[in-house]
Amino acid sequence: MKRVSYKPLCERFHIPRPTLIEWQKQPKTDEKNWRAKHIEYLREQIDAEEETKKELIEKAMLPEDLFLTCAYLFLTCTKSAPKKHEFKKAMREFLLYPKKSVEFQHEFAKRIWKDGEDANSGYLNSMLLIDSLNAFQYYVLIRAALDFNLRLFNNEHLNCSEGLKGKTWQELYMYDKEFSLKNIANFFKNAGILS
Repeated sequence: MKRVSYKPLCERFHIPRPTLIEWQKQPKTDEKNWRAKHIEYLREQIDAEEETKKELIEKAMLPEDLFLTCAYLFLTCTKSAPKKHEFKKAMREFLLYPKKSVEFQHEFAKRIWKDGEDANSGYLNSMLLIDSLNAFQYYVLIRAALDFNLRLFNNEHLNCSEGLKGKTWQELYMYDKEFSLKNIANFFKNAGILS
């Protein structure tokens, strides 16, 4: 029997290594051995994701293109991938939200809701990017954006409440820092999505 690495499966799907080893030990000739088939499927899933990441790199995305997607998913407390058409519709509504409270005067808010000539450019760039993706590319990208946000959801000092209303200036400063283009670029490069 050839030696296989369980590390990618453990890291990606959070399945304990002993469980995977036990599943793999089941006789391969057994037609009812769903566990070994499931491991094979998960390995194929990882391979497909890696190939898709290479396709995404070819899209030559910029961190600016990913900023609105990450910020939108975080500020709407989204923790699972929405369907593509639902994402586009909801993001449009989010960006048309009336900006009347003092929180919208902060630099972080101004990066999302731009005024003047740049008002729609970020949104249009994000939507053009999303439109150019096939279904699997979309889910790989959104999954990475959700992973980017996960570290913020797990921060006890940053509560998830939809939008910016009621946020303190300290929270807005932290958002601005966490959603910096440098942080986005580093995360997505490490995820294998940006070059």
